[in-house]
Amino acid sequence: MANGNAVREAIEKAREEMLFIGPDHPYYPLLAEMVTAVEAAWRQGYDAHRAGRPNSNPYSWRP
Repeated sequence: MANGNAVREAIEKAREEMLFIGPDHPYYPLLAEMVTAVEAAWRQGYDAHRAGRPNSNPYSWRP
């Protein structure tokens, strides 16, 4: 899954940035929340696709 690699790379880059800025930085909680949310959303989509769901985005919406 090519897109999965880009997501994982972005998550790892953000984690490294968190180590660089440290927990006392004002943006640290926001960055930590975003990293966790993106990873969880990606994992849900990946798992849904592996389970046979036709669309790999569990958050898609159709009217």
